[in-house]
Amino acid sequence: MANVNITIDGKQLSVPAGMTILAAAQQNDIYIPTLCFLEKLDPHASCRMCVVEVEGARTFQHACAAKVREGMVVHTNTEAVRASRKLTLQLLLSDHSVDCHHCLRIGSSKCSDLDPKFCEWCFMCDCEKDGFCDLQRLAREYEVDKLPFEQKHNTKPIDKTSVIVRNPNKCIKCKRCVDVCGKVQTVHNLAASGRGCEVVIGPAFGKSMAESSCVGCGRCVEVCPTGAIYCAEHKDEAVYFAHRDGIKTVAQVDERLIPELERVWKCAPGTVTKEQLAGSLKKIGIDEIVDAADGAALARAEAEQMLSVHLGNKPVILAQSLAAQKFVQKNWPDLMSGFVFAPSAMESFGHAAKAAFFPEAAQVKTYHVGPVGPDAAEAGESGCVDFAVNARELYRIMIRTGSEPNPKRTAEFAKLPTPELNPAFDPLFADADWQLDGESETVEIKVGRKKLSCAICRNLGQARAAIDSGAFDVIRVIA
Repeated sequence: MANVNITIDGKQLSVPAGMTILAAAQQNDIYIPTLCFLEKLDPHASCRMCVVEVEGARTFQHACAAKVREGMVVHTNTEAVRASRKLTLQLLLSDHSVDCHHCLRIGSSKCSDLDPKFCEWCFMCDCEKDGFCDLQRLAREYEVDKLPFEQKHNTKPIDKTSVIVRNPNKCIKCKRCVDVCGKVQTVHNLAASGRGCEVVIGPAFGKSMAESSCVGCGRCVEVCPTGAIYCAEHKDEAVYFAHRDGIKTVAQVDERLIPELERVWKCAPGTVTKEQLAGSLKKIGIDEIVDAADGAALARAEAEQMLSVHLGNKPVILAQSLAAQKFVQKNWPDLMSGFVFAPSAMESFGHAAKAAFFPEAAQVKTYHVGPVGPDAAEAGESGCVDFAVNARELYRIMIRTGSEPNPKRTAEFAKLPTPELNPAFDPLFADADWQLDGESETVEIKVGRKKLSCAICRNLGQARAAIDSGAFDVIRVIA
């Protein structure tokens, strides 16, 4: 595609034709704030935080949707643009529970009085995203102190019927969760209903999350910019049991957590190691620490045994999380004979940890320390581990206990007994994380004399397409 020449904030750029202003800016390290935008999905252009001035245009343009054109001159940070963004934030906060905007501890809503670092360890506010909220961060950036509009005191009921909690009083109607649930995961559980300021995001027909078609994949939690949808956290309980006499504790650490932990710590990639994480967990009070690779090996061994029994069916659908199991069971009940519901790495670890380390102990608490996603939802629903701790929770625990990653404080990993694995299945069980877009990966395995075409699906939408195609012998579903 041919390039066009544009100017953003006085910087002359050559970018591909058809690119949005936002993408061109991001590609060239020019900051434009966003709230509703989700990379790789079609923009809504509804939050108005990304508005910019384009010379010759009569009105502000939405940078997430407006396409570049030859000779375009863009200004992203003029007084008028900043005033528009601040007004947007004031309007959003006037229809938002603002316990996070008004500090309960010091009794002030003046942004210059609020220390973000303080918020990250303070427990006065009850919002799960306090200190990590995009709306809160932008309110501070644009110095939104007193609100010029009448504050609506939202008292909508909080839906705690499921492990995924909905707080409509924190919702800014960005529709990120709707897009991920519908366009990516194809669960179609969340939708917008109502008009204007009465719009509500939630399950259809006013159902609770427990009554809805939610499968508990947790991807809506990951993309929510505020505390409107979340999995309940258990920071205090996790620390309490780590220190309590008479209770033994075992933690499994998934190194895929490290990039997110480095992001919230605001440190350079590669700064934190698994051994440093183990050292931090030891300081918190965890007795034994294992690598999630051991739990994954146990889960894979069980999956291999189950696959060997089912390989005569087509397709064989391999689901290794509770969310994936619910999804395929709900949508393709006629394919039940080909379902392989193998345990997740977290579930295998939870079952094996006590017997491996503390078989005589009266009480053992298990911790899975890993990326967010379905872990917290599955742990809460199935009870396979006592605590599923994500990067944000771990960061706050570290701050409160003085156990931040330190090169001088490392620890060794204990080993779970793991069986031998069949190398024929290696391509099928290659490391694969959930992803927002793209197509499933196709691999071929040979088991005995059978050559099998396999699809590795990194989201539920990919799994739906692969199953409906009928083209694969084995389909691995990552929720």
